[in-house]
Amino acid sequence: MWPRVLLSLERTIHDLLPYKHVCQIGDPVLRGHAMKIEPEVIKLADFQKVITHLISIMRRYEACGMSGPQIGLPWQIFAIEYTEDHMKTIHEVVKKVHEVEIIPVTIFINPELKVIDHTPIILHEGCESVRGYSAAVPRAYEVEITALNTSAEQFTWRGRGWSARIAQHEYDHLQGKLYIDKMDINTFHCTAWEKINKNGGKTHLSYLPKE
Repeated sequence: MWPRVLLSLERTIHDLLPYKHVCQIGDPVLRGHAMKIEPEVIKLADFQKVITHLISIMRRYEACGMSGPQIGLPWQIFAIEYTEDHMKTIHEVVKKVHEVEIIPVTIFINPELKVIDHTPIILHEGCESVRGYSAAVPRAYEVEITALNTSAEQFTWRGRGWSARIAQHEYDHLQGKLYIDKMDINTFHCTAWEKINKNGGKTHLSYLPKE
């Protein structure tokens, strides 16, 4: 298995992948099942560069998570991070109710997700691959993920509330799923609709959330 993935990695580097942007819904890579990565591949210098690139794109878009498929790579890898700057955008009441906390940058390779507490929590989500839209999405309250880290070592991570929601969103990307597949369709909306209305119905890209 791993020689095929290595060959895929080599082709990726030479074909100008991974993307330097986040691909959008419609790109087939977002709907496929991501491939597992063998430990031997994780330790390669080129793959380490991919990890660095994934984190860089996540931070450039000011996102709290980013998956391999979102940068054109059909591989089982995603990153999550919730910073002080992210925290500043959340109301104190929301932080308390939904257990919002800082998450240091964490890389998950070949993750296996287990639901610990199925109690549903419903929060609004957006996605850099569905730019300019948001909707309420039900998620499990607590999950546990077993994965490989950047050194190809196995670790276990557990998240509740807000953190669990972020991890589930990114894990879904590896299954070819987007939040729109699970959303409450009646809550789906354009996040810039007020700006568009105030500007006479203009649809210039400047009204969409910044990258």
